[in-house]
Formats: sequence, C-alpha cells, structure tokens
Amino acid sequence: MPEKSKILYLIDGHALAYRTYFALTAAGGSDSASRWVTRSGEPTAGTYGFVAVLFRIVEQDQPDYLAVSFDVGRTFRDDLFADYKGTRAKMPDDLAAQIERIREVVQAFNIPVLEAEGYEADDVLGTVAKRAAAGGVKVVIVTGDRDLLQLADKRIRIQLAGHKLSEAVLYGPDDVTDKYGLTPQQYIDFKALVGDKSDNIPGVAGVGEKTATELLQQYGTLDKIYKNLDKIPARFKSKLEAGKQNAYLSKQLATIITDVDLPFDLSACAAPRLTGSGDASGRPLLNFDRDRVAELFRVLEFRSLLGRLPKGDEQTVEAESAAPQPTGEQLSLFGESRQSSVVSSQSSVASRQSSVGGQPPSTTRPIIVNTPESLASLVTALASAPAIAFDVETTHTDPMRAELVGVALAVREGEGYYAPIGHRAEAGGQRSEVGVRPPTSDLQLPLTVVLDALRPVLSDAAKPKYAHNAKYDYIVLKRAGLEVGPLAFDTMLAEWLCDPSSRNLGLKNLAWMRLGVEMTNIEALIGKGARQITMDRVSVEAAAPYAAADVDMTLRLVPILRKELEEKNVLRLLTEIELPLIPALAEMEMSGVALDVELLGEMSKTLEKQLAQIEKQIHKHVGHEFNLNSTQQLAAALFETLKLKPPDRSRKTTAGKYSTAADVLEEMRGQHEVIALILEHRELSKLKSTYVDALPEDVNPATGRVHTSYNQTGAVTGRIASSEPNLQNIPIRTELGREVRKAFIAPRGRRLVAVDYSQIELRIAAHVSGDATLRQAFERGDDIHAATAAAVRGIPVEKVTKDQRRLAKSVNFGLLYGQGAFGLSQTTGLTVGEADDFIKNYFEQFPGVRRYLDETKKRAKEIGYVETLLGRRRYFPILQRPGTTREDAMARSRAEREAINSPIQGTAADIIKLAMLHLAAELPRKFPTARMILQVHDELVFECDTADAEGVAKLAKKIMEGAYKLDVPVVAEARVGKNWEEMKTIVS
Repeated sequence: MPEKSKILYLIDGHALAYRTYFALTAAGGSDSASRWVTRSGEPTAGTYGFVAVLFRIVEQDQPDYLAVSFDVGRTFRDDLFADYKGTRAKMPDDLAAQIERIREVVQAFNIPVLEAEGYEADDVLGTVAKRAAAGGVKVVIVTGDRDLLQLADKRIRIQLAGHKLSEAVLYGPDDVTDKYGLTPQQYIDFKALVGDKSDNIPGVAGVGEKTATELLQQYGTLDKIYKNLDKIPARFKSKLEAGKQNAYLSKQLATIITDVDLPFDLSACAAPRLTGSGDASGRPLLNFDRDRVAELFRVLEFRSLLGRLPKGDEQTVEAESAAPQPTGEQLSLFGESRQSSVVSSQSSVASRQSSVGGQPPSTTRPIIVNTPESLASLVTALASAPAIAFDVETTHTDPMRAELVGVALAVREGEGYYAPIGHRAEAGGQRSEVGVRPPTSDLQLPLTVVLDALRPVLSDAAKPKYAHNAKYDYIVLKRAGLEVGPLAFDTMLAEWLCDPSSRNLGLKNLAWMRLGVEMTNIEALIGKGARQITMDRVSVEAAAPYAAADVDMTLRLVPILRKELEEKNVLRLLTEIELPLIPALAEMEMSGVALDVELLGEMSKTLEKQLAQIEKQIHKHVGHEFNLNSTQQLAAALFETLKLKPPDRSRKTTAGKYSTAADVLEEMRGQHEVIALILEHRELSKLKSTYVDALPEDVNPATGRVHTSYNQTGAVTGRIASSEPNLQNIPIRTELGREVRKAFIAPRGRRLVAVDYSQIELRIAAHVSGDATLRQAFERGDDIHAATAAAVRGIPVEKVTKDQRRLAKSVNFGLLYGQGAFGLSQTTGLTVGEADDFIKNYFEQFPGVRRYLDETKKRAKEIGYVETLLGRRRYFPILQRPGTTREDAMARSRAEREAINSPIQGTAADIIKLAMLHLAAELPRKFPTARMILQVHDELVFECDTADAEGVAKLAKKIMEGAYKLDVPVVAEARVGKNWEEMKTIVS
C-alpha cells in the first residue's frame, strides 16, 4: 500500500479569532460579552473560541503538522492603495487585547507562528501552503476569510468557519465552483470586478456579483473580458472601460502572494500530541510543556479545556528537528525554551502557592480507616486538631435519597482520612468468599461503629468544622444519626460571597483556580452515561484518594478564601447569615411538604382533554394536522400556510425557519386567533409536564413527601433558589397555577401557615433612596401603587382608576429593574413617547428615586460593584472595561439595570434570611411541632398542629417584620389553611 500523505493545517490567526469571538458573543445574547470575562477582568471569548477550534483540529482531524500565522502591520497593499481596508471596522477593544494571549497559548503548545514583515497572514499562508503541497503534503487552511478560497487546489483545501463554531465548511476546488460557479483562480478576478467592501477593494463601479460571475463564466479571465469588450453589452462595457484601472488595482490587492521569501522547516511544525501511542510504560509522549499550557488555562479559567489535555504525569519530548530560529528571520517557530520533562500538575503548581505553615505538600496522602486501631488513631487526630474538614461519599446526588458510602476527614494539609462504610462486595468490600480474607485496603467497619466513634468530636461545639457544599454532607450525616457542628466554613459559599457570578463554585474548579491543583473528576471513578455506576461500587482503594483529596483541598482553601472575604468585608455575611442558615435549610429540606397526588392526577386528565381540544382548534384554523411540538412544522403552518408576518424577518432558526419562540408569538398576538391558542396550549402543556405530572414523581418513597433542594448560591443577588423540584416558580396569577398550589396540603390534624412580606422591595427602595414622598406613603399605610398614580397624575388617591394603578405598579417595579421608556411600553401597551412622559412625571414627584438610580449606576462604574444594606456585593467588571461594539453596549446596559436592582433585591434576600434564622431558633422553643417547610422569595410556609396555627402565624409575622429595621414600616401578611391556596388571613 502507498504511504498515506502527511497533512499540514495552517491557521489564519486573526481571521479565526474574529470568527470565534463573534460566534461566542453573539450566541450568548446581550450578556455574553460579560460572561466571557475572568474574575480578574480579562476578556476571553476570542481566546476560548480559538483554542476550542485548535483542540477540535488536533483531536478530530489529527494533522501531522500545524502552524499559525498572524498579520503583523503595514503591508505592500497599503502602499498600492492608501485606503486599503480603510472602511474596516476597528477591532473590538476586548478582542484586540486577546490576540497576544492567543499567541501565548499557541507558543505554549510549541506551534510555530509564521509571519513576514510587509505581508499579510494570507500571503504567508499561501506561500507555505504552496511550498508544502509541492513537497507532497496535503494542506488545510483554517480561516474565516473567503479570500483564501483562491488557493484551493487538489492538495490545498480551505476550511471556512461558520456563524457557529460547529458550522465550519471544507472547500476544495470543486466545492468552490459548486458554491460560486467559478474556479478558485477565477475568484481573484471576481474580486477584481465586484471589489470587497470589508477590505475596501474598489472593484468596478456598477458591476455586481451576478454580472461578474456571468462574464467570467463566458470569457474565463479578467484579461479576456477586456480583450472582448466589444462583445459585451453597452451598459456594462462603459462601466468596465471606466473602471479598468480600478479592476487591475483590485486584482493586485485581492491576489494572495505565494512566493514570500521566508524560511520554513516543516518538521518543526509537528502538531501537538494529545492522544496516541506513548513510551514503553504507556505514558503519552508530549511535544509541548503541559505545565505551561495548564497554567495558562488556569489564568484564563478554561477548566473544560484543561480536562482535554493528557494528565499531568507525562513525559515531554523535543519536537522533530526543533532547531533554533535563525537570528533576524521572520519565521517564529517557538516561544520560550521548552523544559525536558513535566512533573505532576499538583507538584509544579504547589511550588507557586503559599499556605499556613509553609509550602503545601505536592499531593494528598490517603489514609484508609477500616480497622478498630486506625479508627482510634483517627479519633485521636481529630480530638487534637484545631479544625476539621469533612465530606461524605454517597450513592446519590439527592441527600434525601443518598446512602452513605464513606466519610472523609482532614486535619492537616497533605493528607486525608477515609472511612469506608458502604462499598459493595462487587467492588471489593468487606464481604468475601468463605475462608478468603479480603485485602486490608478493602476492609470496612460497620456504619454504627464509625459514627459512634466520630460523633463526640464532630458534634463538639468548640471545634470548627469545614466543608464544601456543607448542607449536602450535613443532611446525609444527620439522616444517618450524626449531627455535625458547628459549621465554621463552607468553601463553596465563601467563593460565592467573594464573587457571586463565579464559575468556580465546584470544588474541582475552585481548587484548580485557587490552588493550581488538578483534581480527579468523579467520572474517572464512576464513568458517565449509560455505563455510569454508583460510588458504592467503586473499590475502597480507588475511592480513598479521591475522597481524601476533597477534604484536603477544602482545608487548604479555607485560609485563602477567608483572607479574601476579610478584604472584601463580607466575612460577616458568611459567619452570621449563610453558615447559620445551613442547618435551617437542611431541616426544611428534610421536612419536605405533603402533596395531594390524587388531586394532581385528576388535574392531569382534565388538562389532557383541554390540550387535545385546543390542538384540534389549531389544526382546524391551519387546515391540516401537524406536530405542534415541532418548531419547523409550526413555523411552516404560521408563515407558509397562513402567510402570517413575523415581527423580525431576520430572526430565524438554524434550520432557516422563522422563529416561533414565545416572545415572537406574543408580538404576533392579534394577527390571527391561532396565535392565542398556541400560546394557551404551550402554557397548559408546560404546567402539566413541569408540575401536574412531574410533582407526583418527586414524592420520596421513604417519607411520602416532596423534598426540594435549597441552593444558597443559586442567584447572584443572594436569593435562595429551589430545585429538584423547583417550588418557587409555580404560577399564582392564573387559575390553573393556583389549582396546583391546592395540591400542597397539610396532613390530618395539621395546618399550613404562609407569611409573606408586603412590597418589601419597594419599601427597601424608599429606605435607600430617602425619597420623602415614597416614605410618607408607606408611613401612612397607603396603597403604594394607587398613591404613586395619584402623585404622578396630580389627582386624589380615591379617584385613581384600576388602569392607572396598574400602570403605576408597572413603573414602580420596572424602575427598580432599571427599565426605561421602551421597556415600559412593552409591558403596558403605551407608546414609547407616552411611557417616557410618564417616567418624567414620576421622577418629578419622586426625585429621591431618580437620585438613587443615577448614583447607583455611577458608583457601580467607579468601583465595579454594588452592595446590599448588609454589605453583600455583586460585581460588574464590564462597567469598567472599554468596549466599542454593539454587544458591549448591550452588555453594559444590562449591567446597569442589574446594578440598580441588585442592592434592593439582595437586601430583600438578606432580610428574609435573617427572619429564617430567628424563626429557626424561636419555633422549636414556642411551638415544638411546627416546621418551616418552604421558602418562596418573600414568603415562608410552615406546617404545624391545627391548634398552634394562629400562634405560629402571629409569631412568624412578628419576627419577619422585625428582622431588619428600615426607615419605613416593614409589613408581613399571614394566612392559614388546609392547603397552600385556600387560606384565611390572620390579623394580629
């Protein structure tokens, strides 16, 4: 068999950076530019996109050789035509800052950077491509620039990036012809005729793409077109004659030079090795410095990409023929000198870290606790330790369904204890064949023995306990009979308080970002997908290092995070609110809520019938049956069959169909009655699938109740989030939504008590703004929305109509979310002008609110963050970063709106947390059988004995109203009932 041809991939650096940058920022919406920023404020969208494509090339295409070229400045084309690229938009500021970082990553992978003064990257790529192809090598040029299509031939193909990173298309010469009706060589003459607006190449005025294509298809070349001018229709002949000079100038500008004088060593372009064969011991042989790449990924917060690198104990080998670069030549083969070996990631990065007591150990030493002697030694170590980090290994992510597999503990850096409890025999647990003793490392102690031994020290009030996501471990251990306390530090909560928008709340990410340590992912032990196993089936020998590292890294993170919390003045929030709240939330989760499953079953049947009827009506209007859940079929029905007009003709799906998203259909209301039916069908279908059918499946078989999970880090504002199932989003404004709330019931002999704050965010706004009119309205106990309408319109409050009150309510809440005239017009039906006038009148009556909005935006821009009344911070780095693109402007506008609202919504979250802490302390003393079971933003729900209901309601109301003193009255309303919907108001 003939030897397979080698393949060289050439990357157009600037072009690919542009394409990937805009693909990622456009795909993420208006806040995408803000999302692609590190905690230090470095933008990363272009860098991430570039490196992601680089990985795809290396992993999937597996080229033999790889090189990158960048533009270097002024070229000969600027001398030919002073206005060359003169109309091109300036590179976005945040992308320009990323080009050097991309170079750094490329050089870290030992990928040569090809450049030549006076020439564009296209010329360098063209030269190298032709030279390599002449030597028998196949070439693929990766770019976003169609100019390179002229290079396509039987050995050179062009890979054009699409609008999305996954939409790249490969062009050979036949593909170019199929797409454009021209050969690659004709593509140069095509540009000569039509020009190129992006590069400001003039072309021939009045000659468009269709005409240019027809002329070239008929005559073949630009020269032959001009030789045959007499045969060309007069209207084009005159234009061609007048534009001849521009045509040939444009051809010079558009032609890629393929004979640039530059040195090129193909063997020095050996592609990075990420997979494949290794040395005699099976370790992959790397031709780049993995530690250098890993450190760059850590700085850039690219942990998802880090996982695609080979592990940290590989050997490094020199690239083929890696000769030093000759002095003064333009070909840059390598960045920094390479090391001859790579040590483990933990070891290499550990040398850069400082820790309490000096340098941390390079790895974690696991100590398996599976004998009475080792358990006694562990208890002794715990008793003498100043603090203890703890963690559990279980069979499930739901702490109410999880079985305990093992307990991990750490008291000093560099080691961790692991007490296996529930590993199964199939994994090498303590059960064994008769007469055969298992290996010592696979022995286990009984659950009761371990917990009895650990209980005194883990419940010792004088010994601080540390954990990561402590609530999970707390619940699992408490269900097993061990209540851990006091909880003195939670590294997940600490990271979140340091930066509420942090993407490193997981321990693995956090350890990598804060310590530079690459930890083993759980999938390495249990697998993923259909073949995933549970932790109890992992061997003790494999589980122990994993569990030990978890507690070791938690222990190491505590001093680092505590220092930052102190610097940011938020340590008090951790110690006085978030940590004490963990046991309270854990009790709520363990208590759960009772559900009327039969009622939901009947609702499901009713909704099924309603949905079928609505679907028939929709099909009747359209004229034929179709799948209502298929967006393509729905789009065809609306825009092709019914000929309805989309509000935005440019908004299409990836399949090329007009969008049928909810916001699009809402704008189309009134065009046809089928639109209202579709929206109703969607609403009912979502209600049925999300709640009516799903909630019964969430009933825990062991308790007969539904147990939601409360996530303290689920919202950047500080609000508690509910999940699995989410009990905070049950609709209450519709009759059907309220029917769902009826299914949340109190058992026989018990009652539900619901207490919620009245307009707490508006009261906080009155406090922080100091607006006299707003404060007086609350002090008088006025209906605040009616009072607002009366003040703005200059009429007595008793003459305010329902519509006027509704409009005032929209403004009251809208302004707290930074809403402007356009946003108000969208929610109220007013014209933009009417909305603008209303807002102006509003601010004339409430100048303190205007002052608060302006000062908050100004302060957020000056210092980069806003704070709640209790000091909780939210950061807005984009407000301090320059940016000139439309996406930047949209992201800043959104950030300003969020900066206005965050102090208010965050303070509301803080206040209800304070109330929960007080209630968690008072309820057991005064009403021992009462339980706090739900938290829904500004509302708390309790379950208690019927005889205690009124007393619980009054106590909860009193505590909630006194949780935090504002300059205006804080009011809470209490209700009691057999279910969450049918409740009677209790007046204190």
